[in-house]
Amino acid sequence: MFFLESDAYHYHADVAGLFGLIGASGAFAASFAGKSADSKGADYALNLGILLFLGAYLLLGFGGYYLLGLIIGVVILDVGQQMTHISNQARIFTLRPEARSRLNTVYMTACFIGASAGSLIGGIAWSHVAWPGVCGVGLGFVALAYVLNRFYERGTAPVSR
Repeated sequence: MFFLESDAYHYHADVAGLFGLIGASGAFAASFAGKSADSKGADYALNLGILLFLGAYLLLGFGGYYLLGLIIGVVILDVGQQMTHISNQARIFTLRPEARSRLNTVYMTACFIGASAGSLIGGIAWSHVAWPGVCGVGLGFVALAYVLNRFYERGTAPVSR
């Protein structure tokens, strides 16, 4: 919203709100994400989602000043979010299938806490560095997700003899 109201675009809240509809296009990716997680495994879909996040933030950082770059970046970002979300749920549901509801509650609570922290840190980045700072924070979180995903995979990988 800050970016769309800035000197780069001069849009007001009504036009900026339409970007929510553009982002909703990622909901159509849920089916693809679920099929990918089912056929190729949750790890594959999660890695693809992280890669999409990376590409989206790079596109937004360099091409976000152009309306087409911003729209494509938002769509890719939302598709990446769907991929990682569904993959993570597929992963946690295998931990204790009989506790799906409780696991999902913990997972969604962690998601909301993470989203709130991201909004806070992104807002601080906006106040200091504007759009490049916001995209940098996004890239930082993607890098952290990548590292944590690699650490998780190593911690659960079967031991070869």
